Amino acid sequence: VGEGTTLNGKVVTTSGCGKLKDCMMYATTPHMFADGEEGDKFNKMCNSVLRPLYGADCYAYAILASGFGADVVVEADLGLYDYCALVPVVEGAGGVMTDWCGRRLTLENHERSKGRVVACANGGLHKESIAILGETWSEESFVVSFFREKFMYLAVGIGLGVALSRPR
Repeated sequence: VGEGTTLNGKVVTTSGCGKLKDCMMYATTPHMFADGEEGDKFNKMCNSVLRPLYGADCYAYAILASGFGADVVVEADLGLYDYCALVPVVEGAGGVMTDWCGRRLTLENHERSKGRVVACANGGLHKESIAILGETWSEESFVVSFFREKFMYLAVGIGLGVALSRPR
């Protein structure tokens, strides 16, 4: 803790290019992004980078942290177990790793982040990535989805209550 990220006993740092248009971006698979807004944002990222690459899984975070050619990693639908151990590795090497809205990845905000993760070699790339990925996500959409889900449970509960209260 506090000593930076090492590879074979030597401190490593991210390198990263200066602009998103010159970047190599990794994702495990393009199929991890849901149709609609999530997929649209990922496609916009693909069109904003030099080359999107697939299939590296957690290795992409390691090559980003060690400065070996990954500049950005964008993923969705991850569980805590998929990214928790990677955050200190990326950040310890000088990178930035947050959810798509730029919020820190913590145990408390996992549900809010919905497993959407972006890791960048530097702050400039992160800022450009969040401008695309966080573009229209808003607290309102979170609130609306939260209440929609709770309303569904309420409706089911009322339906069950009515059904069970009828005389037989």
